[in-house]
Amino acid sequence: MRKNIFLLLLISLSPIFIFSQQTPELLEAARADLQQLCSEEFGGRGYLNGGHKKAANFIAKRFNSLGMRAAAKDAYGKASYLQAFEMKINLIRAAKLSFNGKTLEAGKDFVVNRFSGSGRLDQVKVMDLKYGLDPKPNIEGRVVLIREGLPDKIANNPQKKAQYADRAKDLPKLQSLLAYRPAAIIILRKKLTAAFGGDAFPLPIIDVLAAHLPKKHKTASLEVTAGVTKIATQNVAATIKGTEFPDSFLVISAHYDHLGMYEHAIFAGANDNASGTVMMLSMAKYFAKNPPKYSVLFLAFGGEECGLKGSRFYVEKQPLIPLKKLKFLLNLDLMGNGVDGIMAVCGKDFPEIHQRLVDLNENLSAVPSVKARKNAPNSDHYFFVENGVPSFFIYTMGGPSHYHDIYDNADNLLFSKYIEVRELLIQFLEGF
Repeated sequence: MRKNIFLLLLISLSPIFIFSQQTPELLEAARADLQQLCSEEFGGRGYLNGGHKKAANFIAKRFNSLGMRAAAKDAYGKASYLQAFEMKINLIRAAKLSFNGKTLEAGKDFVVNRFSGSGRLDQVKVMDLKYGLDPKPNIEGRVVLIREGLPDKIANNPQKKAQYADRAKDLPKLQSLLAYRPAAIIILRKKLTAAFGGDAFPLPIIDVLAAHLPKKHKTASLEVTAGVTKIATQNVAATIKGTEFPDSFLVISAHYDHLGMYEHAIFAGANDNASGTVMMLSMAKYFAKNPPKYSVLFLAFGGEECGLKGSRFYVEKQPLIPLKKLKFLLNLDLMGNGVDGIMAVCGKDFPEIHQRLVDLNENLSAVPSVKARKNAPNSDHYFFVENGVPSFFIYTMGGPSHYHDIYDNADNLLFSKYIEVRELLIQFLEGF
């Protein structure tokens, strides 16, 4: 009788038991991989100092150590984990900024706008155009200061807000100012959010944190080195053979690239997306030891931060495994939190599959909720879904909000529900 009671108690607590038993070893391994991917050596896994190549080689070596089969080929036709491709980006190489002689710090006080070109200015007069809605012709050769968005009197008036909707966006503002030939443009932001672009305007454009703008800013000195260039980069691909249906594949993907660095600012991208890469590597280790019924294709994408370039290349130019053989793709991005649950992008496009994930989560008590939204071009799942491959993009919710800034680093990543999300996703895939 006592034995039966013990067994019933163990069954009732089984999810907690599973998670607690795995926690120390798995978290230690995850932290070690996170530290490596976010290290100064990898330089933000960007495209300036070869950080993207170091990260890709790190992933390839891990795949090889797990005995996984290389899915690509090199230039000589030999098996390789690296799938090479080229892409065009506006690469920022250096940036300096000061107002009235006070030097600002890259990353902390300002970032270079993704549309910025190169330029060097010394103590040039600053003209404040407020929100840049009514540019004046006397700004030629000056540094123009504008603010993002719309002033409150317009933003809080639905009719006027609709009238100015297009002009509230960055690109129309910048384009309207170019005709008046400013020497540079400064955009005041409530939060700094760095990004890559594919094109550049012929002048420096810098985003400054509004709260860090010096009180004295009548003149500005700045230097920006940027320019559109072609970059040779890569995806990383490997497979594990299924036990029953080796010619049909589940896919686990995550992008490994981030925004790199310039000056002393390193955009380490811990949550976006070292965390997803770490989760993918951990799941690779599990499935290498416990192959599922279906084969598994692991894809670590480059070029995601430049506009989903790696995944688009795979789908539209060089699918290493034909798309018709892909049963389901699980894309992992922003895996560092989870205290508020997870979101399944495309959950509303594939409601039956989403319901299965919801039911499994209830059985495991893994995360507070499993929400759903429709497909969107916000990560590497997008082109697969557009070309007929059922997919989910899973991201975690809650926790620190650092995103595309210097504060998204390993020290600030909590991995608050890492073990629970990992177990949920493994069992979800094993259910196919």
